[in-house]
Amino acid sequence: MNVPPDALDRVRTALRQACSPWEVSAALAGSCAWLGVVGWALILAQEDGSHLFPCGISGLPPVWEPPLRPLERTGGWPVCLAALGQLWTSHGFERPYPVPLAIAPAAAAALPLHKSQGALVAVRPGTEPFGDVEQTFLSAVAQEVSDTLTGLLTESKALPQLRQVERGAFTLDLSRNEIVCDRVFAGQHLLPGPGRHALTAVLAALPATDLPQAQQLLGRLRQEPGTYEVVYRVLGPDGVRTLQARCSRAGDVRDRVVLAGHVTDITRDMDDAASRDDRMQRQMRRTEQIRALASACASAGGTSELAAAACDVLAVFGADAIVLAEAADERVRILTSHGQRERHLDALRDVALSARTPLTDALRRHRAVFVASHDALIAAYPHYANSAPRLERQAWAAVPIPLSDPDANPAACMLSFTRPHAFTAEDHALLIAAVGLLGRALDRCRTWDAEHARALALQKGLLPAGLPALPGAELGAFYLPAAAGAYAGGDWYDAFTTRDGRCLLAIGDVEGHDTHAASLMGRVRTAIRAYAVLTDDPAELLHHTNRLLTADNDSDPGRARTATCCIVVLEPATGHARCATAGHPRPLVHTKERGVRELATATGLSLGIFADSTYRSTRHQLADGAQLLLYTDGLSDRPGIQPRRARGLLHNALREAAALPVDTALPHITDHCLDGSRAADDCALLLLRRASTA
Repeated sequence: MNVPPDALDRVRTALRQACSPWEVSAALAGSCAWLGVVGWALILAQEDGSHLFPCGISGLPPVWEPPLRPLERTGGWPVCLAALGQLWTSHGFERPYPVPLAIAPAAAAALPLHKSQGALVAVRPGTEPFGDVEQTFLSAVAQEVSDTLTGLLTESKALPQLRQVERGAFTLDLSRNEIVCDRVFAGQHLLPGPGRHALTAVLAALPATDLPQAQQLLGRLRQEPGTYEVVYRVLGPDGVRTLQARCSRAGDVRDRVVLAGHVTDITRDMDDAASRDDRMQRQMRRTEQIRALASACASAGGTSELAAAACDVLAVFGADAIVLAEAADERVRILTSHGQRERHLDALRDVALSARTPLTDALRRHRAVFVASHDALIAAYPHYANSAPRLERQAWAAVPIPLSDPDANPAACMLSFTRPHAFTAEDHALLIAAVGLLGRALDRCRTWDAEHARALALQKGLLPAGLPALPGAELGAFYLPAAAGAYAGGDWYDAFTTRDGRCLLAIGDVEGHDTHAASLMGRVRTAIRAYAVLTDDPAELLHHTNRLLTADNDSDPGRARTATCCIVVLEPATGHARCATAGHPRPLVHTKERGVRELATATGLSLGIFADSTYRSTRHQLADGAQLLLYTDGLSDRPGIQPRRARGLLHNALREAAALPVDTALPHITDHCLDGSRAADDCALLLLRRASTA
């Protein structure tokens, strides 16, 4: 695996945004995405120098996360050796620190940080080990992390601190309800001094709400010998303090119940633990968002789907609109957007790159720009003073998108918020990591868009360029490509006038979604046109086309395909029609008097199966003002929709379309049938409407 030329620059850029050790791991997760699904743990040395503690976790599966407790530096674990300066790499089931039993292999590296700071751990689940080039890169990353931490550790209060504490000693006589204590215990419980005191004087220091629980505990101590550890609270002049007592009752002494032990003030430790837990919980929630975004990016089928997925995941932080843009020819080019009004996009399109805006600054300077409110916008960009009150959004984040191609145009992502948003340092790290994932997906999605555009151009190029003008009738056609897949579909339609003045309508669907399906679709359409010179009987046309396709399939079984087809030959002036189908949905007819119904037509086998398949033409009379709809099954066979409901939607849509012009009737039908969802398959429609004599 080759290292992208700007990989280390991305790491430096991300680390510059980190304001505490807790954000360093998130910055690495966003800037080192080219390594694959790699998780990070930052294990730092504590004040006493003899212990290590996890101070940042990002991207690690739960079974790989280090325990949130101090680890002795001399413990012998790989992370401990790394903290002493020894690089460690492994692949398989060996773990760098104590975690639950391994259930899957992974590549792992424990990297030393200089000046006895601790160690950086990188973990990549899977069967592929870190290669030599990757290990060299990881060592360089550890160096960058060390340089970043040098300026953070002196200011940060994020690290748990291990320190010497005073312990108060006591002896408790429960038979006499007396306690003998030293100076430290007396100070902890607001007693006048060391010596003998009544138990009630000690209990007086507890909050009133805690007394019933304390009395219950004392009763238990009287009944059951043993060793006890109790955490309780006392009220002091500086507020509530939390104490931890450890005591033991070995047995009765001359019929007296006596316990001996010591008490430690753990108020600071409890506050630090709560703070650490809160930070870790926030970080884990953000990690889950990053994982959700990574999954959404992996499944996105194009830039528009990518923008929608990113906006959905990041909505929990208040972002409700996103714009992906690039710098091209010294101007801003919008790639895609989601949730942004068209008039606001117009204000961003084709803006000069030299203009002062959050988006252009991110593109030009390759640095993240965070604008928390309208006041912050005007302070940074004074020319927005008059227009800011009219802006619907209240806050913005414009972040450069790292791309794998060094020659690609610079790209950036701009998120918009409906309310002012105080961007924290954690928000900075999260958004930079999220945009790093967008960068990896954007390269793929832009390739998908280009392939999809070429496939769609091929598909449209194989469809007729125009429709014939018919006396006494209107004719319209519509093609809707599938939302998923970047390949040409096999749906097609055709309409032309035969040599005796009749109108031939044909529609069909070739099996598959690839260039072979598209080329075969063009071959079937061309064959029908050619055979129409010999006959205008729909059944004979299907018979000849079937023999042609079957012969092709027999000569090359590996590329064999089938196709459905429906042909209608109509005399527009009289309404006389003949219809034949080969495995294709029957046409629909709509009249005011009879509503919507299927055209009663015998259906033969699909084309390309048996050379001797037979087809039969059925004669019909279309009334004045009748609508005839030929369609492919992309409208009627939809995943997750009952066939009866799908048919009902199609019938209702055709009925409503009677009041619309032909050019708007077909889009109305597709919109109504899709019921607000995206087309899972491509769709083709032909609509013929006879003029009314009334």
